[in-house]
Amino acid sequence: MSRRKRASTPQPGSIITIGLDIGYGVTKAVTDDQVLTFPSVMGHAREIKFQQDEIAKRHPGDQINDDEGNWFIGDLALSQLPPGELLRLRGRTANEATMGNAFRLRLVKVAIGKLMQGMWNGDVVHIRIATGLPTDHMRDAAELKDSLLGQHLIRTDTAELIANITEVMIMPQPYGTIYASTLTETGEINRKHSYRRTGVCDIGTYTVDLALDDEGEYVDAESGSVESGVHTAHQRIAAALERDYRQKMPFKIVEQVLCGGVFHANGEPVSYHAVVDEALQPLRSATLNLMSEKWQRGATVDVIYLAGGGAYLVSDEIIAAYPQAQVMPDAQIANARGYLNYANFVARQG
Repeated sequence: MSRRKRASTPQPGSIITIGLDIGYGVTKAVTDDQVLTFPSVMGHAREIKFQQDEIAKRHPGDQINDDEGNWFIGDLALSQLPPGELLRLRGRTANEATMGNAFRLRLVKVAIGKLMQGMWNGDVVHIRIATGLPTDHMRDAAELKDSLLGQHLIRTDTAELIANITEVMIMPQPYGTIYASTLTETGEINRKHSYRRTGVCDIGTYTVDLALDDEGEYVDAESGSVESGVHTAHQRIAAALERDYRQKMPFKIVEQVLCGGVFHANGEPVSYHAVVDEALQPLRSATLNLMSEKWQRGATVDVIYLAGGGAYLVSDEIIAAYPQAQVMPDAQIANARGYLNYANFVARQG
């Protein structure tokens, strides 16, 4: 699931701007010359008794050490830790400031470590971050900003540095997709985007988020979130596989069935297309219900951008109901790209 476009290692003392989408399912980080994604999952590290070096090379940057010990992150955690030891970023936690934001901070450190791979000796890198929260969670923005600002020691298996985060910009999560369309990569106004009222539907792992922009102004009454997401389909597919084969299936295999509709049982392909279609119905219904609640039939929305890792799973039904809807190119990283565009826009204004 991890994806990376590699660039040269930044120089100590340089200023790096990151568009960072800390998704409940996948963390996405974009700079001017790098794109990085990894699963938003972690667990306490355990000893690997064989192929230690080979496994570390296969999952570079997925090991981090901090005040709470050694951790496996992302694909390394998914491949080496049992399901009961995996921790995931969920919706609102009992104490968001100490639990949810601590989880996010560790994901941010891992993302920075991956982006700065090969930087050692505790060198200082100055960083600006633009990121987002689910629309209905924006009241937590101040606490998240406080947890990110300042100096952070980052120790991973591929880097050791001081990240000096000097600026943090936080917006409703799907607003990144709006800025991916209304601003250019250099932070200029995109003259080719001529729509007046722009909507975004962001289908993530644990939430579906809507945001509406009216000529540059956020419309709160027509924006919102619902606690749904792709995990509802995951749960149903996992339950069906466990029912049929009397064993719990790893997350990776459930994901493969969701994406391809086929399960390989004892080496033979078995069609699960009907199961997948049925498993997606709650997600499709929740998405359309939220859109109907906020936008009714959509007559006043000029364009609707579909973003997030689940966009392609619901696109046919949404486009049938809202013909002005379209899936964003590379929908999973659309928010992160837009955050970077906005950060570059702010820098130009300064």
